[in-house]
Amino acid sequence: MDWRTDGRSYPFGWGTGESDERRSRRWTRIDWLLVAILTLVSALASFHDLGNRSAPQTFWKPGVSGEGFVVDFGELRQVDRLNLYEGPGATGKSKIEYSADGINWQTYEDVEHKTSRVFTWMLQDKTVEARYMRYTVVSTGFRLYEAAFFDKSAQTPIPIASITPLDLKGSTSEGGGEQVFDEQSEAPYRPDYRNSMYFDEIYHGRTAYEFIEGMEPYENTHPPLGKDILALGVKWFGMTPYGWRFMAAVCGTAMVPVFYMMLKGMFRRTRYAFVGTLLLLFEGFHLVHSRMANVDIFGVTFTIVMWYAMFRYGEARWRAGGFGRGLGWLALSGFFFGCASAVKWNYLYGGAGLAILFFLALARHIREAKRDGESGRARRGILTLLAALVLFGAIPVAIYATSYIPFLKATQANDSYKDLWQYQKNMYDYHKGVKEKHPYSSKWYTWPFMIRPVWYYGGKDLAPGDAQSIAAIGNPLIWWVGLLAMLASWVIGTIRRDRIVLTVAVMYLSFYVPWMVAPRSITFLYHYFPMVPLLILSIVWMLRFIEERWRYGREFTWLFVFGAAVLLVWFYPVLTGMTISREWMNFGIRWLPSWGF
Repeated sequence: MDWRTDGRSYPFGWGTGESDERRSRRWTRIDWLLVAILTLVSALASFHDLGNRSAPQTFWKPGVSGEGFVVDFGELRQVDRLNLYEGPGATGKSKIEYSADGINWQTYEDVEHKTSRVFTWMLQDKTVEARYMRYTVVSTGFRLYEAAFFDKSAQTPIPIASITPLDLKGSTSEGGGEQVFDEQSEAPYRPDYRNSMYFDEIYHGRTAYEFIEGMEPYENTHPPLGKDILALGVKWFGMTPYGWRFMAAVCGTAMVPVFYMMLKGMFRRTRYAFVGTLLLLFEGFHLVHSRMANVDIFGVTFTIVMWYAMFRYGEARWRAGGFGRGLGWLALSGFFFGCASAVKWNYLYGGAGLAILFFLALARHIREAKRDGESGRARRGILTLLAALVLFGAIPVAIYATSYIPFLKATQANDSYKDLWQYQKNMYDYHKGVKEKHPYSSKWYTWPFMIRPVWYYGGKDLAPGDAQSIAAIGNPLIWWVGLLAMLASWVIGTIRRDRIVLTVAVMYLSFYVPWMVAPRSITFLYHYFPMVPLLILSIVWMLRFIEERWRYGREFTWLFVFGAAVLLVWFYPVLTGMTISREWMNFGIRWLPSWGF
């Protein structure tokens, strides 16, 4: 008996013709309509309030310590707040002083410039009476894009009467004090995610910008493809919150029709494709990562394509032109395997699952051809193996190497492709050496239970009793019931020799098991992201199984989908950074004590 996909009594590929199989996967008008609606909904959710479309663009880069300038408000003013917006570099120190008469100076703030504040508004509250503010560089290494002083009664920047540079010979600065105060309309009184980077955006979004500007790339701990893609949004919309998040929102939206295509191809029913894609829309991880400049949304989308294409290779029988179609599916799988691997190394783990599925499928093709008495089995088998070496070896390597072109153009060192292997060693050493504790790290065995979501963003300067958060948290119904559904489907599907279950099991374990032995000791819940679409597949498989055996199975399916929708709305505030009451955050949304947001 062979592995099958439809759960019926005949071995897959027998009892129906090839044309019947193709017709069952063919999209009808209702498929196109549903995909259009679902994609539109996903786009609205991803792009709504994504971030400001403008941000400071000019900057001052001091060249030597002692440089600076004096700001004159023209009259004595009450200063309650200082906001600074920094760019790449973000190292060094500076000193800000205030004076009422321009003679006697007192310290307002000692600023230590940090990478964690790149393209982020730094807020400092301190109330003083001053006419003059003096900014002096203590040590260089930063770019200051904009600064603004505020009187809290107006919550708008205090107008600047004049800016006088400090008289310093030998200055090698780029720009000057004028560039620090020339975009005051961009300065917010209250910084938040709409006007600033948060979490790993300070690495990925920043590096995308550095690729464009030909600056030394800061982040080199992951392959470059994800940052290459993010750079497209920056090119089109500028170095703004909307620009650096744009391509993530595009890819998160594109995941919807891709996932629908996979569900339709695997289950051959519009109903199950629609149900599964709805669950993806209601899944928190998908929404959160579609709204931030993080590269995981690209890697997960690529993995969906790569293992679906391998699934389709397993179904492409060699007779009636199926051999050529099978090689086409292999080419698609290999190409997107290369793309996923060039985003992050953890997507390489899926290659083991692809290899297992490939050899199982190849053995089945040879066995079927032998059973049917077809000639040329050995030749086709050898051609397939040679093609696989190219499609899963040479092509992914070429994609991986090509992704380094922007990196090599931007780096200031005289590096070239001869240094590519050294880059990989450096990456491995980095991840192996990550030992620094992180308050939101979690071990691999806690991920399926969502014990410790990652708190990406926490709002500051809120009204008393308010809370604002963005957290990498999934839909509890999909994650927890999905785990049960997956385990149940493994048992039932093994008995029924179901190919969908085989694919899910192999890919899930290939992504998950390596984390059990990975040398990296500090890991996060977002490393579980590639497994989430597989949980949804398992849920759909079990819902179909229940519908076929229970009178009220369809009602149960829609009840489950409704429950997932309710929980999306329930957790929506911490997925999108809405401001809500702290009381409701603690009582209604923090279900577990370990959910720290």
